[in-house]
Amino acid sequence: MQTKDSFAYAFRDGIEALTSLVPGSYHTTAPNGTLLALTYSVIPALNPIVVPQADPDSDEVATLAGLAARKAGPVPWSVRLRGEPGERLREIAARHGRTTATSQPFMTATVDGARAVDASVRQIKGDEFRTFATVVAGVFGAPPELVSAVYTAEVLDSPQVAAFLAETPRGEPVAAGVAVITGEYAGLANIGTLPAFRGQGHARKVTEALLSSGAKHFYLHADEQTTGFFERFGFATAENWTMLTP
Repeated sequence: MQTKDSFAYAFRDGIEALTSLVPGSYHTTAPNGTLLALTYSVIPALNPIVVPQADPDSDEVATLAGLAARKAGPVPWSVRLRGEPGERLREIAARHGRTTATSQPFMTATVDGARAVDASVRQIKGDEFRTFATVVAGVFGAPPELVSAVYTAEVLDSPQVAAFLAETPRGEPVAAGVAVITGEYAGLANIGTLPAFRGQGHARKVTEALLSSGAKHFYLHADEQTTGFFERFGFATAENWTMLTP
C-alpha cells in the first residue's frame, strides 16, 4: 500500500532526478533525507530545499539553508515541506528571507493499466525542446527561455522524462505536459493549454498520455483552480504542502 510518506519521498526523488539532468545544476541530500536542489532557474520552486519527512529535521534544514544562501547566488530558492511549518522552521526560513508561505494541495493517484492516448498527442524528445518551451511559456505566461533553461534538450532526451504535446488537426502545438519518472512513481507538471485553445479537451488528452508514461503511482502539486480537473483522473489530495519563498 502506498502511503503519504512514500509519495513525499518520491516527490523528493523526482526533484533530485530532474535537477541532476539540468546542465550546471547542484544538489545534495543530508543524512536524514532532506534535499537541496538548485537548477539555477529564476523560479523558486525549482531551487528547493525539499523536506519529505512528516517530522522535519530542523537542523538539516538550517544547514541546507545556509548552503543554499552560499550556492544559489542571486537566484531565489525555497523551502518545500509537508503541512504547516513549525516555529523553528519558520525562524530558519525567515533568517534567510523566506517569509512568504504558500499552501499547495499535494495530489496522488495510482493507475492500473495504460490509458488510451489520443492521436493528437505525441511524446517529444530533445530536438523539440524549444517548441515545448514555447507552448509551456504561452500557457503560464513566462518567457520561453526560462522554460528551456530547465527543460533542455538533454533533459527531454532522458528516459526519466516524458514530455508530450497536443496538436490541432493542422499540427499546431497547443498544449503540453511533462512527467519525471523514478521507478514506479512519476511527478506530473506544466500541464496546460494555450489560452486560445482552452475548453477543447487538449489538457485532458495530455494528462491521459502522461498517465500512460510507464509509471504506476503519480503525484503533483495543484491549486484551488486545478484540483477538480485532476480529480477526474482519480487524483485525490493526500495532504497540503507549504512552500516558503522570499
